[in-house]
Amino acid sequence: MNSDSGEVFTNKMTRALEDNVFVTGVTIFEMMETAGLVISEEIESFVNSEFDGDIVFLVGFGNNGGDGLVASRYLQEKGFNCQIVVVGNKTKFNSSASQENYIKLKKILPAENWYQIREVNEIEDIFEKIGKKVLLIDCLFGIGIQGEMREPYNSLVNFLNQKLDMDIISADLPSGYDSEVDTGVFIRNPKKIVCLGRNKIAPNAFPDTEIVVRNIGIQTEAEKFIGLGDLKWFYPVRKKDSHKRQNGVVTIIGGSKDYIGAPALAGMGAFRTGADLIFILTPSNIRNTVASYKPDFITMSANENEISPSDIQKLFSHPRIEGSSFVIGPGMMNTQNTRKTLLEFLESEERREIVIDASALSMMDEEHLKLLKNHNTILTPHRGEFKSIFGIKLSGIIEEDADIVAETALKWQTVILLKGKTDIISNGKKTKFNDTGHPGMTVGGTGDVLTGIVASLLAVNKDPFLSSCLGSYISGSAGELAAKS
Repeated sequence: MNSDSGEVFTNKMTRALEDNVFVTGVTIFEMMETAGLVISEEIESFVNSEFDGDIVFLVGFGNNGGDGLVASRYLQEKGFNCQIVVVGNKTKFNSSASQENYIKLKKILPAENWYQIREVNEIEDIFEKIGKKVLLIDCLFGIGIQGEMREPYNSLVNFLNQKLDMDIISADLPSGYDSEVDTGVFIRNPKKIVCLGRNKIAPNAFPDTEIVVRNIGIQTEAEKFIGLGDLKWFYPVRKKDSHKRQNGVVTIIGGSKDYIGAPALAGMGAFRTGADLIFILTPSNIRNTVASYKPDFITMSANENEISPSDIQKLFSHPRIEGSSFVIGPGMMNTQNTRKTLLEFLESEERREIVIDASALSMMDEEHLKLLKNHNTILTPHRGEFKSIFGIKLSGIIEEDADIVAETALKWQTVILLKGKTDIISNGKKTKFNDTGHPGMTVGGTGDVLTGIVASLLAVNKDPFLSSCLGSYISGSAGELAAKS
């Protein structure tokens, strides 16, 4: 998702952002050309005017290798002597952009300046041929590595970590490094790291290394708006060996004689998003009707006409809701008793993942708001509800409203998903926008479905901001697809 000031971009965040950029019309060819140019500039700034050695690019077959090929072309054309060591047992680069830049470089770089490491036993021989008076440019993986590092890359990285007499510049990331996971095998001693687009290095990970972040033309819009890249890289994929409950348990608290369908619609949204189990606590006089919407629902009876504080106490003692995310509000009556019910729910000592929607939003006052910090909460108001809860009228100017939503979310330590033509999602530190959707989604019930979608995601990833972003995008995209069909 998008970054706040100083946030470290993980490999997944970077992949999602790149995919969002490509959707805007920027091509991999354009991005690779820009990346290669800035890498070449940073190499030039590193070497002094007296440097008369060779610049040796270690390139893999992915896009990071393609960036290195472009950088080498720029430097070779400026009079530097470049050498290329292609690493891996392939004959063609993975992307058409990398392959095209390989062909371009072949035209200007002499054949004797090309090497390829296919097997582990070739590493030392090739470095003997390269010589010692060189600057190594690490373009093996960037963010491209997934899983364990295979040979000959593993042995090459270990070899480079022992070559203390050679300076290394890493393009984008030191190969093998991941800010989220200790991979064990990565380039440990680069003199300089050139991060492309965003910072990807955790604090103090490389204390003796110069770290530079260079812009490569990523548009602000691609980062501000939730896109297909976010869905691709952050949607929780169901594992083949998973079992019941691992894909989410959602408990919905809602319903009344006037709004029977609301909790059921939220339940269907959660079910279609992937939740394994859906529990619905609803008044006893409508329980059978709610259950009839879907045989998968596990319904529980509250008091006859409305959900009371004592029902919440019983719910929390139910052993099967362990690990559940919660939805409270869809279809509930707005009475003094249900206000106490919401208060009872939020006063729970156990920290819970909660989506607060619909009638529960209209019940909220400062006493409720002060309890939000005790849980991982999401509020899903439209503009009218936002004014009712917080006493603030939004202007309708998207950037101004985003600032107010962010300030409010930070004040109450919650995530706000403000619904509208363009949804605004913020936790106070990060803010995203979603412009998917269709005018037909103004019909009753779409908000309940959105709430269920968000709760299903929250049950798995336990991240209110991420769940709100993905849920907003999924709901809007589903509306667009439904309108087309």
